Amino acid sequence: MSTVDEISCTVTVDAPPDSVWRLVASADGMRRWFAFDGAEVDPVPGGSTAFTWKEHGTYRGVVERAEPGEVFAFRWSLEPDVPPEPGRSTRVELRLSPEEGGGTRVELCEGGFGALPGPEGVRHDHAEENARAWRVGLALLKEAAEADRHT
Repeated sequence: MSTVDEISCTVTVDAPPDSVWRLVASADGMRRWFAFDGAEVDPVPGGSTAFTWKEHGTYRGVVERAEPGEVFAFRWSLEPDVPPEPGRSTRVELRLSPEEGGGTRVELCEGGFGALPGPEGVRHDHAEENARAWRVGLALLKEAAEADRHT
């Protein structure tokens, strides 16, 4: 079993990039599809993030890139209540691209699993678990964005 360093998934949403941006780069938006029990997002480079799930805890991060309507990237710790330090965190990037007909292609990449501490099996499990969670999350993002568009 080898550790995958980067995971990725993609979804096409029937909503414009600016609508999708509001869901990926705001606390209110992130609570709708990702961090259901609480989110804090300061969507500027160097801004802080915090994502909470009652069953897992709060995961802290820092925004690395924020280009409205195009790219939102943050580094976050994979352990609750631990700062997102190098070697103990991964980097998530959400890239939004306009599609014909007014939709948006959302590409999500999370990388840095190979540099995490611990046995290879643990790093592999982190990557696999996050890949599953992001696939579910992007389906919920699509649902939320399309519901907003059709209301």
